[in-house]
Amino acid sequence: MSEYVWLAPPFGQGEPQQVEANPENLIPRMVAGWAQCEPPAMHEEITEDVHD
Repeated sequence: MSEYVWLAPPFGQGEPQQVEANPENLIPRMVAGWAQCEPPAMHEEITEDVHD
């Protein structure tokens, strides 16, 4: 089973990405300025029926 982490791009430029948590993926990104972050919030659209 693979583990994944969310990484935020340097200087807030771009969207966070989910990457496999292994040295081959993490080290180059961390050196380039990426940092671990919380997963982005999933927005659910809430529709209310107002029919009586």
